[in-house]
Amino acid sequence: MTELILTWQGLLFEAASFLIFTYLLNLLLFKPMRVILKKREEVIGLNEDKRKDLEKLAGELSEKAGNERENLRFEINEIKERFHKEAQAEADNILSDAKIKAVDNFNKVMEEFNGVKISAAGSLKETAQYLSVLISKKIME
Repeated sequence: MTELILTWQGLLFEAASFLIFTYLLNLLLFKPMRVILKKREEVIGLNEDKRKDLEKLAGELSEKAGNERENLRFEINEIKERFHKEAQAEADNILSDAKIKAVDNFNKVMEEFNGVKISAAGSLKETAQYLSVLISKKIME
């Protein structure tokens, strides 16, 4: 077995090597990793801010959509009521026109009926006079 010999030059060389190695590790590995991590944190922070802004915008848009929906429901109800009133007025106009036509038709039919009744009464009167003359002739005979 070989003995381990420690000398101050060896220790100085090992310490210098260690310091150079840590400097190179810091220069080549840790500094770029810190820069990458810093950029990553900035991107995450920006994305977080964007996410918050988008959530806020989504909430505002949702609220506006709800308000628009309510406004549209109100307008639809107003339109329904207006059309219902117009339909009711049109129905009333149609019914009043139908009543007027029905009254006119009824009056025409009554006039025709009265004419037929008068002619039938005159015909019956003539027939009754003719029959009374015949009966009186038969009685006289």
